[in-house]
Amino acid sequence: MWAMASKPTAKRTQRRTTMVPVTTMEEIPVLTEEERAELLVSLKKSEEDIKAGKGIDYDPKKFRDRFLNIYRRGKP
Repeated sequence: MWAMASKPTAKRTQRRTTMVPVTTMEEIPVLTEEERAELLVSLKKSEEDIKAGKGIDYDPKKFRDRFLNIYRRGKP
């Protein structure tokens, strides 16, 4: 049996969290070389925008609303 620590080893900082539904397995299509290249270009542009100060702050309410709209829409 493992012994439990008598006191916390480090002070935890509070972080905002959000709840999202999780599935255990999901079948998704493998990206084609063209799709992969487009994704990488998009990610690099996003990184450049963030470094240039053009990023937007995370807003949990907007994220939640957008997520729920997509989730409730269902599959076409």
